Amino acid sequence: MVNWQVTNKNEITKVNSTINLESVNDVKVKITKCYVSRKDVLDFIGKTKRKAPFTPSNIAVGQITETLQESNYFVKGTKVYLAPMNAVDLPEDSNEKGLTAFDDGFLKEFQVISKNNIHILPSNVSESDALYIYHVSLAISVIDSLNVKQGDYVAIIGGTTLANVIAQLVMYYKAVPIVIDSNVENLDLAYKTDIYYTLKANKELEKNVLSITGGRKCPKVIYVTDSDIDTNTIDSVSALKATVTVTGFTDCKQKLSLTSFFDKQLQLNFIKSGYSNIGAAINLLVQKAVNLSYYKLPDYKFEYIPKHFENSAKKLENGENCEFTVNLL
Repeated sequence: MVNWQVTNKNEITKVNSTINLESVNDVKVKITKCYVSRKDVLDFIGKTKRKAPFTPSNIAVGQITETLQESNYFVKGTKVYLAPMNAVDLPEDSNEKGLTAFDDGFLKEFQVISKNNIHILPSNVSESDALYIYHVSLAISVIDSLNVKQGDYVAIIGGTTLANVIAQLVMYYKAVPIVIDSNVENLDLAYKTDIYYTLKANKELEKNVLSITGGRKCPKVIYVTDSDIDTNTIDSVSALKATVTVTGFTDCKQKLSLTSFFDKQLQLNFIKSGYSNIGAAINLLVQKAVNLSYYKLPDYKFEYIPKHFENSAKKLENGENCEFTVNLL
């Protein structure tokens, strides 16, 4: 089996490895498509704490090829989504206690994985859309943390794909999202997905938010760490006693000043996992509650991975979207 591994800083190498089914609870999955995230590229260039060697990409879809125990549910050829976190020893009533990251990612031909960590894909959810399941599940966790109600103004600081998914779900729950970013292209994409209020993160931001909200600012605020926008923006858009949730796939580079949180009596949440909402996220994709048509990433072949990681590293340095998908068929 071919397995791409980051073996050193800025170096990814093709490795031959063997995997075997070890338990009746295991299934062998042929990886058909995987998602290389901004975090994967940061790992590749050595900007995170992750130590080589490791296999990138913790989001993938595939087809079941083998099991040790016959099942009417997990049958050969079934399309599945591979969860990005390991819940092999997770009790049903644990409320996500015990979740851990996989030691290695899915940028490989096959993966042996517990049945607990795969989800059957409905026929009307494409593989491309399925790669965004964890974006949707994390967005659900974020919205739940804010107790978003109909008519609430929700400021979303960041124009990333995750931020856009959150904004669309805010509308789905009949609240009013305001997407804020410093990148005009991100704001244009948000507008194309029917996000009516898209604001540039500049000196006019506070005035513009006051205008939209009738002088009240936003009672619910979401800061997306992947955007790297100045966290002082939170103060510019937050109403008195607002609830603020910080989320994202990468660590927050910006420091949070507690002064405004104290002065305005803001409530602060941190949301990192959406694991328990994966089933709900798949259902929302079935309902077409999220429009992903404008967020199709470059789709590359499995054979030319080093070149694509090198190009993505350059895009990251230039402030461009560095993410891509890999097609293994």
